[in-house]
Amino acid sequence: MAEPNRPSDELLARLYEGKRALHAAQRALPFPEKIRQLLELQKIYYEVLRARGVELQPWQKPWDIEP
Repeated sequence: MAEPNRPSDELLARLYEGKRALHAAQRALPFPEKIRQLLELQKIYYEVLRARGVELQPWQKPWDIEP
């Protein structure tokens, strides 16, 4: 009998397979798309920090550029 708080082996296998597929798709992306995604994530993280009241130095803020 499985532990009550532990996910089943089938669920874990599906999650790992999905993770492998996601990583394969990310590897196949062209470099400009990877940079675009990185810049978008930096902007999201910056907004989270601002909402928490964290003050950043000017060089720590994401640049307003388009890849």
